Amino acid sequence: MFIYAMEYDELLHDFKRRVILNDKPILIIHMIDKVYAFDDRCTHLGSSLSKGMIKDHTVECKSHHAKFNIETGEVIDKAHIGFVKMPTKPINVYETQVNENKVYVKL
Repeated sequence: MFIYAMEYDELLHDFKRRVILNDKPILIIHMIDKVYAFDDRCTHLGSSLSKGMIKDHTVECKSHHAKFNIETGEVIDKAHIGFVKMPTKPINVYETQVNENKVYVKL
């Protein structure tokens, strides 16, 4: 079931927005005319991904530099301190729809 998340215009101004849907923190991103949604929690220690860098369809956790593909949730680079890699699972990604200037996320 799709759930209303936000107005599409909000993404055009900010490019990303953290929302709470069904008690889950979700990060919604607008990139090249597509809207992506995924859990706003790094799977390593739960840091907010909304504070990380977004580049080339990846999001990087600010805490330990884990990188995830925002389309698939796949781990691109595990969390690490120096050369020591730590366990990192994929993030959950969610289907989105934009209808009548409203963004919906399927949880």
